[in-house]
Amino acid sequence: MKTFGVIVLVIVLFALSTAKVDDKRLTEDFHHTIVMKDTANWAEIKMDTLDMVNKMAYADTANFMKQKIYPCARCFLRPEVAEALEKANMLANAKNLKLVIFDCYRPYGYQQKMYEIVNNPKYVAPPGKGSNHNRGAAVDLSLADENGDLLDMGNEFDDFSSLSHYMSDKISEKAQNNRKLLRVIMNEAGFTPYDNEWWHFDYRKKKYETSDFRWECNEQTQQ
Repeated sequence: MKTFGVIVLVIVLFALSTAKVDDKRLTEDFHHTIVMKDTANWAEIKMDTLDMVNKMAYADTANFMKQKIYPCARCFLRPEVAEALEKANMLANAKNLKLVIFDCYRPYGYQQKMYEIVNNPKYVAPPGKGSNHNRGAAVDLSLADENGDLLDMGNEFDDFSSLSHYMSDKISEKAQNNRKLLRVIMNEAGFTPYDNEWWHFDYRKKKYETSDFRWECNEQTQQ
């Protein structure tokens, strides 16, 4: 019986070690597939040229991780998504407002790091599934007045409390109206909102592959 128990233990340990190796291999294969499949073009949103407010949160330490993730504050999207965002910008400008950009395309590797910190699929998509940010088809943003001062949205970007929910009844009427205005602008431009984060919008007209494309920085973009 003792010999039998040892054999069973060896088999179990072998199975567990094999499973870990297989999981690691699957993760590596998935990551490799992401890089190899991405043959689409990218479009950069020139925030200064378009008079948008550049608040790229992950190119700074002003985010929930309190650390800089991106090497510099550049906003990339798929070409069709970039066109839709420029339309949203024109709609905002017509109301004497500006778009405030918090995040655009997010490389898959950075998504992994963020999920490890938050570990809540309600706010950060699991890396195995990927987010529309990883596909260049989502943008996090807000509105500012013509002087560049942010409108009151009830709470800050990257606040993962229930105050970030679009329908939160714990914010002022003014903030509720500002959230509604942002949603109207983005909806007309071709984006779908995410109810748990008032700032998050997905492009709704096309699907894209997950990507780990990394952009380069220069003296003008380095921050």
